[in-house]
Amino acid sequence: MKTPAYYRLLMVIVKPIYRLKLAFSKTLPQETYERFGKAYPPIVTQKPMIWCHAVSLGEINTAYPLLRQLLAKHYALWITNTTHTGFARTEQLFANELKSGDVYHSFVPVDTGNIIGNFLDHINPIVALFIETELWATTLSVLKQRNIASVLVNGRLSEKSFGGYQRFGKLSQSMMDNISLIIAQDADSAKYFGQLGASFDKICLAASLKWSSQINPAMLNHAKVLAKNWGLAQRTVIVASSTHAGEESQILATFLALNAKFLAKKLLLIIVPRHPERFDEVAVLIQHSSAKPVIRRSQNQAPSFAENVYLADSMGELGIWYALADIAFIGGSWVNVGGHNPVEAAIVGKPMIMGQYTRSCQLVVDKLKKAKALQQVYTKEQLYQAFEIWLKDSALASQAGQNGQQLAKAFQNATDQQLAMIEQCL
Repeated sequence: MKTPAYYRLLMVIVKPIYRLKLAFSKTLPQETYERFGKAYPPIVTQKPMIWCHAVSLGEINTAYPLLRQLLAKHYALWITNTTHTGFARTEQLFANELKSGDVYHSFVPVDTGNIIGNFLDHINPIVALFIETELWATTLSVLKQRNIASVLVNGRLSEKSFGGYQRFGKLSQSMMDNISLIIAQDADSAKYFGQLGASFDKICLAASLKWSSQINPAMLNHAKVLAKNWGLAQRTVIVASSTHAGEESQILATFLALNAKFLAKKLLLIIVPRHPERFDEVAVLIQHSSAKPVIRRSQNQAPSFAENVYLADSMGELGIWYALADIAFIGGSWVNVGGHNPVEAAIVGKPMIMGQYTRSCQLVVDKLKKAKALQQVYTKEQLYQAFEIWLKDSALASQAGQNGQQLAKAFQNATDQQLAMIEQCL
C-alpha cells in the first residue's frame, strides 16, 4: 500500500527544517550525511546483511542478545540509531565487530523515498528489523517495493500510543499493510496492531526481549574487585540507575533521611545518570546536598567510609553498579519517561524499586511485582518506606532479589523465540 500523499508532503516540508536544525546542533562527524543518504561506511563483508534500527540506548540494549545470535549465525549487521546515546552504546557494544567488518553503523536515514533508496542501495539488506515501536511509513513502503522483509521485533503498543496511531488511520493502515511481520511482546499490543489493520497472519506473540538482558562476566569480576577495594562488605549499597532530571534530587533527599536513620549500615548511594550530558549537572546536585567534593567514576576516585554518595559518570558500566547494589532504584520511573528495564537488576538478584511511570516495561514490572521482587511507589513517603522495609530486613531484601532472579531465568528463552520467528520470515 502506498504511503498517503499528505504524509509524503509533510516529509518534504519537514526535511529542510530538520537539516537546518542539525546545522545548529552539536552533531557527530558524518551524521548529517548519513541522515540524508549522502555517505556511508564502505562494506567489505560478503555475508548477507541484516539492517537493524534501534532508536536509542534502551532499544540497542534490548536487542543486543538477539543481534549477537544473528552474528553467530554468520550474518552481517548494519545498525542505525536515532539518538547520540544509542549511537555511542552501539559503538561500545560492537567495537570489535565494527573493526572486523561484521557490523556497520550509521544514523537512521530521513523517511523520504530518495534518501531511503540511497541507503538501501548501499547496504542491500535481506531483512530490516525495527526494535519495539519506531516505524516509518515511507521506509516500510520502499522495503516492500524492493521485496525486502521488514520485521517489528519485540513490538510494543500502549493504549495511549494506539490512540495516536488511530487518529491517522490511512497512515497506520499503510504501515500495517507494508510490514512483513510483527512480533508483539504482549497480548494487548498484538490486539492493538490488529485493530490498526495488521492481518492476523502477520502478528506473532513472544516473550519480551527485555527478559534476555545479560551482564558481561567481565563486569561482574570488575565489581568484585571494586567491592573489595572499597570495603563494601561493611557497607550497604543503594544504586539509583538510569536517572533523569527530577529523579536525582528526590533520591538524594530520600537517601539523606535514610542515612540519618541507618548510620550503622554505612550507606553508600551510587547515582548513574542516563545521559552523559547531564553528568556535570548531577555532580552539582550531589555537591549541594552533601557539601563535600563529588567522588566521580570518570576521575577514578573511590569512596571512603566518610563519603556516602558516588557519581558513576561513565557509559556502559551499569552491570558493575547493579552487581555492587544491595537495593536498586530503576530510573525513568519517578518522572514521566516510562521507566527503564528492571531485568538487568533482576538477573543479578537485586531487590528493585520503581516509581509510577513504567509504561515502557509495564508487563515486566507487573510480573516482578507479583513475584515480590519489585516495589512500585507513587509518593515521596512511599519511596522512603520502600527503602526502609528492605534496610530493616536484609533477609527479606535478599529473598526479593532471589525471586526476581528466578523469574528472569524463567524467561531467558525470549531471544530464541523471536529469532526463530525472524528466521521463519526469512
